[in-house]
Amino acid sequence: MKAKQIADDFNIKLVNVTKTNIESVSKRYDILKPELKNNAYIIGDDEIILGIYEDKDLKFAAFFHEIGHTLVTERFTEMINYDIMLVEYQAWIEGLKIAKKYGYKFSNKTFKYILKSINSYYKDAVGVYNKDKRICTKNLQQKSNTVLKIKKILPDLM
Repeated sequence: MKAKQIADDFNIKLVNVTKTNIESVSKRYDILKPELKNNAYIIGDDEIILGIYEDKDLKFAAFFHEIGHTLVTERFTEMINYDIMLVEYQAWIEGLKIAKKYGYKFSNKTFKYILKSINSYYKDAVGVYNKDKRICTKNLQQKSNTVLKIKKILPDLM
């Protein structure tokens, strides 16, 4: 199934960046052109910008992650005290559930990409949380829980 059909199922406008529209997308959304390569963005709750990807599987993984963002509720975000790292983790979990629902299968390379993304959130947060060991430990535990949840979904996605 194509990304456009899936986006339509969720009432999401999908902007596929191409070599021919990268200039206009860059200007319209105020995103630098280099940032539109191998990146995806959620705009509000109903628009996804899907950049130019060299690898189709990575593009779909990013697409499902951005859909995952639309499923992370405000209640959940409040419950976790607006912790961006935990929101990102949850978006991956929700996105992978959607990928499973649509029967999408990912390669080992793609799962390595997903885990690398998860690790990048943790690494970014360590600097911020390093002064408060309690928060840092909590987020390390959340990272472990996220990886375990993904591993539960994994057999159906490969």
